[in-house]
Amino acid sequence: MFSVAFIIRVLFFSFQGYQIDISTFTSWFNTAANYGPRLFYSVVSWCDYPPFNIYLFWGFGSLAQTLNLFGTPFITYIVKLVPSIFDLLTAGVIYFFVQKHLNFKLSLLATLLYLFNPAVIFNSAVWGQFDTIYTLFLLLSLIFALKSKPELSAASFAISILTKPQAIALLPLVVFVIFKKSGVKRLLFSVVTFTATIFAVILPMQWSNPVTFLANIYFGAYSGYTYTSINAFNSWGIFGMWLPDGNLFILGWVLFAVFSIFTLYVLNKRWEKSSMMLTFFVAFMLLFAFFMLPTRIHERYLFPVISVLTLMFPFVKKTRLFYTVISMTLLTNIAYVLYWLNLYANAGYSNSPNLSGDIVVIVVGVINVIMFLYGSLLLWSELGGKSVFKTELLLFKIQKKEQTTNEV
Repeated sequence: MFSVAFIIRVLFFSFQGYQIDISTFTSWFNTAANYGPRLFYSVVSWCDYPPFNIYLFWGFGSLAQTLNLFGTPFITYIVKLVPSIFDLLTAGVIYFFVQKHLNFKLSLLATLLYLFNPAVIFNSAVWGQFDTIYTLFLLLSLIFALKSKPELSAASFAISILTKPQAIALLPLVVFVIFKKSGVKRLLFSVVTFTATIFAVILPMQWSNPVTFLANIYFGAYSGYTYTSINAFNSWGIFGMWLPDGNLFILGWVLFAVFSIFTLYVLNKRWEKSSMMLTFFVAFMLLFAFFMLPTRIHERYLFPVISVLTLMFPFVKKTRLFYTVISMTLLTNIAYVLYWLNLYANAGYSNSPNLSGDIVVIVVGVINVIMFLYGSLLLWSELGGKSVFKTELLLFKIQKKEQTTNEV
């Protein structure tokens, strides 16, 4: 199953991703291979990717250099190989988690749903984007927190945020779960582990002040996109893209903060009833909210929700609709945007396409809004005591019954 999934991805490697992205990645791979992680940020002309990525650029860039692939069409294969490997690793995490709690058949189903999800394949093997890397470490961080392994959770979260800054969406949830499952003392140890992991990653690199070093990377990139929607078919994209966000920037973050407080309040109130699956659903909704509510959001920021929804698929029936619909909206968003990006690039335009008012953007954006409101309604119902996620308990009972039967 994993072999077939990998072969399918390799077959897509020859498809054109966004040529500007591929050229940029190729340049970063080459620079990292020539100078190593220590000097990378000092010699590169521009790079808005956080430090953990540099080790991947270095490793796979060195492989490409050894095979003399720079300057050949096969360098694209090396670039797309990186996220494709992490796709398989994420599917492996989903498999082992579901198998431990349910059974082999359901774990096989969940793994298939991730390995062969068209949006996942397109993002990694066609476009060649690296979103699957921080997704893996976010998922691990959440699982470790729920399994009362807070230090591992903190280390995984640190790597995730050192890969992509949008991992910050789950910070409140990870802190909350560590506190509830492991207590204040372990939470403090987790903070120490998080800090140590940050320093372990950036220590080999050249910097005089770690705070300014990281701040320049994160905020430098974020401040470069002061628009409502950066090709994201979300609540802002419905009303127009690439519009200066002004004070809407503050409004977006206030909305996200309020929603985060609401989700954690629900989780806290219902913790004893349905903590595990409700935690994953809250994670999904926080990632979804991060895509829908703040400004300056790119089309691929919806990607991590697929891993969480896939993991929940065998446990909670209501999440299957989210998995199906959001897989389609994500695929439409990234495929449609990539089509226009390449169309503009091939025509020689220096600017990105502005899809404001496009019917596809509006329809997909409205569908995303409806799904977000439906998810919020489910959280509200859970808060009211309707036990939306009681399926979790039923499946665990089924598992226990199967184990008893097997023992007999």
